[in-house]
Order: sequence, then structure tokens, then C-alpha cells
Amino acid sequence: MSLSQWLFAAGYDALDRTVQRRVRPYRRKTAGRAWGDVLEIGAGTGSNLSFYPDGVRITAVEPNPHMARRLRRKARALAKDVTIVADVGERLPFADGSFDCVVSTLVLCMVDDLTRVVAEARRVLRPGGEFLFYEHVASPNGPKRWLQDRLNPLWRFTTTGCNLNRDIGGAIRSAGFKELEVEDFELSLGLPMTLPNIVGRAVA
Repeated sequence: MSLSQWLFAAGYDALDRTVQRRVRPYRRKTAGRAWGDVLEIGAGTGSNLSFYPDGVRITAVEPNPHMARRLRRKARALAKDVTIVADVGERLPFADGSFDCVVSTLVLCMVDDLTRVVAEARRVLRPGGEFLFYEHVASPNGPKRWLQDRLNPLWRFTTTGCNLNRDIGGAIRSAGFKELEVEDFELSLGLPMTLPNIVGRAVA
């Protein structure tokens, strides 16, 4: 597992640079709108750090130690004060109502228990706090969903755990948030097919 974690961390920034221009608007709609005490689930190597407004207090949960090392270096380079916690989204080590915002970008496709992670995000939010999310999701289109299901085993293997066909929007809708705003769109990454995505906010 350690070798695959190292390989994923080593290649992530290069992959991120290839898609950054296309995903930048959605990082602005999530990390860029965060406020107060912020928790980022699966912060990776710190792709969102430059988008956070000045003055927010960032706690980053990142279980991959190789990712966390790169995240720490990026935080220093950007002069961002970030507390890094080596844990997973399924068991956030924080009391109920600890944060004003929880941020998740392109990570819920990889967690072990999607429903549990979303429930944990809601639990640690203060009343009126916001879950800000940007994720690629299962297609609502039957033929495209069929293709996602067929491609998913190979995709998951080659990406060390990313799932093409998760109903992330459904999991967020079922989590009991008081308000929910979701924008659905198709994102082109230069491949023959586009990826269905969602970006939005859910209020605790």
C-alpha cells in the first residue's frame, strides 16, 4: 500500500496541472467561498490552498503521508497556516459542530464509505455551516452509466481507487442537510467522453 500511495502522490501534481485550467472555476466555488474554521477532507497535495480566502483557519485531513508531505511544503510556500491531520473522512477526530465549512473536491470518488464520510462532514459542521463540494459523479444517462460501470474496475485499478460511477449527489441529498444547492454539468478533459460533475453547497 505504501508504494501505491507514493506513486499516487508522485504523479498527482502532474495530473492536476493537466486539468487545472478546467477545474479552477469549481475550486473557486468551493475552497474560494470557504469562511471561518475550515476542514478539508482529503486535501491531497494542496491543490485548493491558493484558492482559500485570507483569514480562514484550515484543517486538512490527509491519510496518505506522501501527499501530506507535499501538502506541508505547498502550505509553507504559500504562507498558509494549515493544521494537517493524518486520518480518514470516515472517522473525523473532531467534536460535533467544530467547523464553519467542510470542503471536498474530487475526493469522494475514492473514499471507502461514501455515506459515512458525508455523514461525518455534516456532523462536524456548526448549525448554518456549509459543506462545499465539487466531485465527478455517476451519469444520469443510461448508456453512459452502463459504460462507466464497465470501465470502473480498470479505472479504479489504474487510479489507485478512484470510482467513475458513484452517486455522490444522491449521498449528499440523503444526508439530512437543511439546504442544498447543486449544479450539474459535463466536464471535458480532452478525452473522447465527458465526465458528469457536480458542484454545490449544503447547509447544516
